[in-house]
Amino acid sequence: MAEKEEIERTADTVSDQEQEYAQNALSEFKKANYAGALQHINKLDNRSNDFKLAHNKALVEYCKSDFKKNETFQKNLTSICNQFRIRIDKLDDVDQCIIHYNQAILLYHQQQYTNAIFIMDRVYKFIEPMDDALAKQISLFAIELQLCVRQSDKALSLISYLENQLINGTPNIKMLDKSVKEKKTPQPLDPATEEFKRKLLKYKIRCYLMNHNLETSAREIGNLLKDKQNFEALFLAANLEYLQGNFVESQKFLASIPNDHLVYNECGESSTLMFYNNMGVIHHAMGKPNLACHYFQMALKEDIALTNNSKKDSSRGLDDKALHTLGGSKYHELMYNLGVALLHAKRPVQAFDCLIIAVRRYHRNARLWMRLAECCIMAGKESNELDFDIQKKQKEIVVDVIGSKDKQKVILTTNLTRDKKYSTDSQSYAVPVPSLEFASLSLRNALLLLPSDTTASPVPLFLIPGVTPPVPSSSPGPAPSSPLSPESVISLRNSILAASAYVSLCLGDYILALEHAENLLQQPRLSGAHKLLGHLYCAEALVLLEKISEALEHLNPDNIKYISLELPKSDENEERRIKTSPPPKWFPHNLSTAHATMQYNIAVAKTIRGQLDEAIALLKQVWQMSSKCKVPGHIIMLVLYIELKLGRPEPARNLIKQYLFQNRL
Repeated sequence: MAEKEEIERTADTVSDQEQEYAQNALSEFKKANYAGALQHINKLDNRSNDFKLAHNKALVEYCKSDFKKNETFQKNLTSICNQFRIRIDKLDDVDQCIIHYNQAILLYHQQQYTNAIFIMDRVYKFIEPMDDALAKQISLFAIELQLCVRQSDKALSLISYLENQLINGTPNIKMLDKSVKEKKTPQPLDPATEEFKRKLLKYKIRCYLMNHNLETSAREIGNLLKDKQNFEALFLAANLEYLQGNFVESQKFLASIPNDHLVYNECGESSTLMFYNNMGVIHHAMGKPNLACHYFQMALKEDIALTNNSKKDSSRGLDDKALHTLGGSKYHELMYNLGVALLHAKRPVQAFDCLIIAVRRYHRNARLWMRLAECCIMAGKESNELDFDIQKKQKEIVVDVIGSKDKQKVILTTNLTRDKKYSTDSQSYAVPVPSLEFASLSLRNALLLLPSDTTASPVPLFLIPGVTPPVPSSSPGPAPSSPLSPESVISLRNSILAASAYVSLCLGDYILALEHAENLLQQPRLSGAHKLLGHLYCAEALVLLEKISEALEHLNPDNIKYISLELPKSDENEERRIKTSPPPKWFPHNLSTAHATMQYNIAVAKTIRGQLDEAIALLKQVWQMSSKCKVPGHIIMLVLYIELKLGRPEPARNLIKQYLFQNRL
């Protein structure tokens, strides 16, 4: 403590000559003459115990390097913190905030957003006693960080605080006299405050778009579009039209933005890259995944080219790259987008390769883990619609015909299903390959990363003047996706449970499959499709566990009243659905096929039980439905089995001649 007091006493003692040097250095710094500023600062080298001087010298040296000596600057800041015993977890002086702010800036450009937020949460507690200009910079930076991790509600809380405090100001009770009341003309804001308000407005619109608050976004964007040269407003307008499902209008806004609006070497962003990526997103929403893949690949090529160009002159790591280009690469975000587009284009193995790269950075994204599991599932079985193609199944039932004329013998297949199940090889579940084993691991991660409470509203931050409540604990972030609405969380949880039940069935873990399927059916809100899958998976698991009576209860067609991929509405005031999902391609897509599937499975259960007459009667009903809807293609094979089991070879022969033998000929 004595040493610290000595340092503070030495730092507070400033001579007139030293004061002049400091003022000259500040003047040169404001003129961007960093070499001149450094000369004046070097004249103060005798003040070795002055924290502000040490920090300013490190900062000016960094500015003099054109913001390229990033690693050196980072080491200098750490050294200063160690020298003056400054720790972020014990921050107690507003003057020390600036060094932590600069550390957070470096972390932000290195895309270490979580570490930057950790620092800024502590710095923000000193926002009120801070210099006004610095407070505004720190506030805007804190908002940007929250948007980078897709925490739009926290960003909106910060914006509300700024509007109440730094712009409007806290009213002073002593000034509320008659003279103030009679003064009705508001004082005009200075240009700096006007510019600050414009920046806040753009952040607010980004939050509204992220939260799908489209009406408010449209009103605010309309005001910005009055300026025809406001290209940032055009990006926001394109985003709004995309969310509203107006894809053609969105493309028009994107096409009106010049390619040279954002140049990578100047600001770390590229208008061309953004155009390709946004066009890919739009075509994905239009149900054109192959065209979306083309645009995402174009964006990837542009990103790699820009990144490689910036590396040509950077042979010494971070110390040769401009600060704004450190985190300029969008490689992982683009790989995420390309992976999702490839998955919809039914190219699951290539999609898996892309998403496994994305998950290395976004490992806290539940939806990304779900997409990886879907790649693994699709790699094993592309679609369940194949099982309903009776004509194709008819050709597969007869394997060969031996003999000729009256002495012909028909050889039937032993297995109509070509599904890839679990591997017999001794392979770890953690090996990242598109297998059902890895799908099981991915689904466990997805379920663990889902928010536990979907109804709790976020804790508002910094809304009460003079009060700084504790920052909420960090939750799994949805980056690079938009925040999950409560409805999206419900839908995602249902999808994870359904996929988990399917994977467990394929891996032979019937008890776990039954647990997942029952959990799915207990969810308060279920789409018709998920309800059907829940009952089918429960029934299959129970049959394999030799509990056929319980399985038959799940196979009652009355359990399914409708087939839909959308959740039933919880109330009349539910927000309008965002139209950015591609057209659904799920089978069965009508109620008749769903009921036919359930009746076929009842027949299978009764066959296992030995109730063959009841089973054959049910199969005849299902077969009669084949003229109106698609029915399971295995039905002919099951009828043949039952007829032979009942000792009736003649109907079996007729069936083969009528439906199967002609396909062989």
